[in-house]
Amino acid sequence: MIHDKNRQDYAELIAALVDNEIKDSRLRAELEGLKATDPVMKREFEVQSAVKSTIKKKCAFARCPSSLRNRILLDIRTGHLSEKATRKPEAFTLRPFAYAAAIAVVFITLFIFKYSDSADIAGLDIVQSSVTFDKMAMDNFKAILDAKLSPQIASSDTNTLKSFFTSRGLDYDMHMVCPSGWEYVGAVVSDTNGEKFGHIVLKDSKGKLVYIFEVDKKYFTNHKKLDLDTKIMSQVMSGSCYTNDQGEMGILINKTGDNVRAIVTNDKCEKLKSLFCGL
Repeated sequence: MIHDKNRQDYAELIAALVDNEIKDSRLRAELEGLKATDPVMKREFEVQSAVKSTIKKKCAFARCPSSLRNRILLDIRTGHLSEKATRKPEAFTLRPFAYAAAIAVVFITLFIFKYSDSADIAGLDIVQSSVTFDKMAMDNFKAILDAKLSPQIASSDTNTLKSFFTSRGLDYDMHMVCPSGWEYVGAVVSDTNGEKFGHIVLKDSKGKLVYIFEVDKKYFTNHKKLDLDTKIMSQVMSGSCYTNDQGEMGILINKTGDNVRAIVTNDKCEKLKSLFCGL
């Protein structure tokens, strides 16, 4: 294992190794041996490889594999890069280069929420006669995780978001109540054939996400632009919360004032019930 004072130099060489820039065969062999025997340098190689692989995928606009996306989201929620790091959090102070690369991974991942001022929101599932309101909300949340749905405004301020909805011509008021421990990330007003709907994204301190698709109830009755199973609609209009777990996602639908909202998260719906039922 090399002495700590030389670790920075070797970390830079590891970066060159990842980029396939080492032409000297003896030096390459030395680094390959070091990668196999020194746990810190091995971790440095793995982290840098993951970062560069993520960047390449992002620059090529390729869809992020679900396994990598789930791993990144797990890293954000836990604040750690791996189970090994979780068991020994103090090890971050002994691995400054791996820690810096881990921050880079999180920073890149935050570009899932790209800022966009376009009224044409690619990937947003809105008015389709064959798709129900709850299915639209689930599809939209998946689009957020797949980096296909981008907020038109990024803000955690309630008044800023209210002004945004007004400026975008939303003809109903969004019910802006944020549960304790959560904050707004951004919002979208979709516009499909003149029909405008409001969408909000929230996150907690661990990076867990909540997506809210909120509309005026008239779009289920008078205007009939949206569809929802009659049993679910009856339950919601009576003041109850409808919940359903689908795989790794949970959805809650309830009535808030004159609006109906679908709330989706990458967690079980029991969590949503404790946060939003009654709000």
